[in-house]
Amino acid sequence: MSKSKSKPLSRSNRKILTTGKNLLRILNATADGIMILDSAGFVLFANRAANQFFCKDDEDLTGTMFGCPVADGHKTELQLLSEQGVRTVEMHVSALEYGNAAAVVCLRDITRHIDMQETLRESNEALRLLNEELTLARDEAITQTKLKGQFVANISHEIRTPLTGIAGLADILLNDCNLDEESTENVRLILQSSNQLLVIVNDILDFSKLEAGHVTLNECAFRLDCLLEEIKDAVLPATYQKKVTVSTEISEDIPKSIVGDSQKLRQSLLNLAHNAVKFTADGHVRIVAELVQSSDSSVKIKFSVEDTGIGISKFAKEKIFQPFVQADGSTTRNYGGTGLGLSITKHFVELMNGQLKVESEPGNGSVFWFELDFKLPQHQAA
Repeated sequence: MSKSKSKPLSRSNRKILTTGKNLLRILNATADGIMILDSAGFVLFANRAANQFFCKDDEDLTGTMFGCPVADGHKTELQLLSEQGVRTVEMHVSALEYGNAAAVVCLRDITRHIDMQETLRESNEALRLLNEELTLARDEAITQTKLKGQFVANISHEIRTPLTGIAGLADILLNDCNLDEESTENVRLILQSSNQLLVIVNDILDFSKLEAGHVTLNECAFRLDCLLEEIKDAVLPATYQKKVTVSTEISEDIPKSIVGDSQKLRQSLLNLAHNAVKFTADGHVRIVAELVQSSDSSVKIKFSVEDTGIGISKFAKEKIFQPFVQADGSTTRNYGGTGLGLSITKHFVELMNGQLKVESEPGNGSVFWFELDFKLPQHQAA
């Protein structure tokens, strides 16, 4: 790269810089104080700013004794009393050999800089203290959240036990006892209410476990066709007073037995099926398992829950997977629920390395689906 040549000064510009009167005018126009000292420390020249630093507006420092500061790059700070109060001035001294001149002293007012540094230091200290307070508050909040989560989990356990007993006894009365029509309907309502309340308690318990980070995968071999039938049987009581059919479909090429966390899969599909039945007054709910791909040791299966219910708007789809959220306030009033089911299902599916998705339009039903990988039992893989 070639060096750029500097532009030579014109004769008129050179005259401006070399004329003593013009140089004096330039030096007096600078904000920094400039003094030239002789070897004995007397001032040979002081510009206007230097005079102002020492409150000499109407006088000239020339001829006064300043002292003999150490030359050649020495810097120090001075505290000067001016009309604006005490000012902090940085003094820089350079050696000079020109006639009687022995040193050049440059003075710069750094009071504002020092004040800004002090303000910044105070701000940093205040931020440090605030950060400590926020850290303590965060730790306290985390501790309180864990305690609340543990309390909710314990209460949920205590409530779920008698609820399971009520639902079980109602099921026995409904299926094994010869009840009249009115008694059958009453027991059916007891069973339906118990199951609905049990779903809510299970949601709260699962959510508290997720919040506490106590949910882990527990993989074992299971039959997928049996699991889907269990889910179907679990949601049927919720359809007794509706014109809704519940069906299951499973691809014939899916192996009879697969290895995975059957409890998390069951709970995920059960939450989706309960939601589908809850928001469908007339039509059908289909729980489907389709084979996506397979190998000698594993399979990928797509699970979907389809309904012909009220559907979901585009705006609502963006927030339904958040905890304690339903599509809008009216669904909470009309259909009930905690708004935890989809959030829990999303966490479970992601824990199993899947992704929960939804396809829906208002008035045209919904399809919730996800894909999961499963291993094959060793004897089946062989």
